[in-house]
Amino acid sequence: MKKRYFCKRLNETLNFDALKVFYCCATRTGPSIDVPEPKNVKDIIKKRNSIIKMLDKGKIPEECKDCFDLREKENSKPLFLSYFDKMPKANLIIVKHFKQCDCSCIYCCEQYLSKRKIVLKSKKSDYYDLFPIIEELYKQDIIDKKELDVHFQGGNVSVLDEFEPLVDIFIKNGVKRIEIATNGIKYLPKIAQIANKTFVDVNISIDSGSRETFKKIKTVDKFDDVIENLKQYVKLPILLRLKYILVRGVNDNIEELTKYIELMHKIGITNSELMIDQCDNEFISEGEFKIPDYYYDLFKFYKDKCKEYNIQANIWEYIKEILDKGSFFK
Repeated sequence: MKKRYFCKRLNETLNFDALKVFYCCATRTGPSIDVPEPKNVKDIIKKRNSIIKMLDKGKIPEECKDCFDLREKENSKPLFLSYFDKMPKANLIIVKHFKQCDCSCIYCCEQYLSKRKIVLKSKKSDYYDLFPIIEELYKQDIIDKKELDVHFQGGNVSVLDEFEPLVDIFIKNGVKRIEIATNGIKYLPKIAQIANKTFVDVNISIDSGSRETFKKIKTVDKFDDVIENLKQYVKLPILLRLKYILVRGVNDNIEELTKYIELMHKIGITNSELMIDQCDNEFISEGEFKIPDYYYDLFKFYKDKCKEYNIQANIWEYIKEILDKGSFFK
């Protein structure tokens, strides 16, 4: 029986990063292609097909080695023969082709990669325009209209001038779900406009429960603005999630976490996420990001306190795995 490999993400994902299009979430290490011109978008699919075929022949591309999403199967026949009669359609598009932001979080990895400067006015991406590429992908019937899930990540969408046109073209073509990651500093009226047209998931990292701590982490004094915007978003028919990223020596304490949870309860937000700052170099020893013992107490407190206020306390699976291992790279 021939050994073959399978990756669900490679059939689904188009991840538009600053300099490349990736085929999965592993932005800087996964299989990729240089950003194409709109007239050459078929090259994206051709490259993806070649990777899938390679896996199907029992060969693993260098970029895919040791990936947790790679699945091994034994089958005498090719697993994906039917996929190549027609080009597989993408049902997950990640928008990350811009880095501009109206704050400068101390935990942001982009700080170290692009030396981000705070941008207050809406502007074009410093890398390329995505709208004409998306438009061409629709013309070529490469996007799965019925099942499309769109994630806006990158910098902050409030200072991306393509944000609204991109949302409009996705809505026009019947997008199933739009997820928007933002810092909440600027209210986005587009969210209210589309709230009844598709499933909208808004994820806001506030990382604090007080103005002082917010300013330390975001490096801008906009806490009050965020709170007012949250009060507007919570009234909309959307999934509103608040995120708290533990930053060592700044907000990794019971007092601030309590303020954060009580603030959510006061505003009426019922969905939360707790994460860990992965850019803290002082945690890393000999290539290993060790988790301090008191972090386990913080996670327990977080779950118990959220339960007290009927708030859904989400912890991502990869964070759970990290806590189980005791480090990021062990």
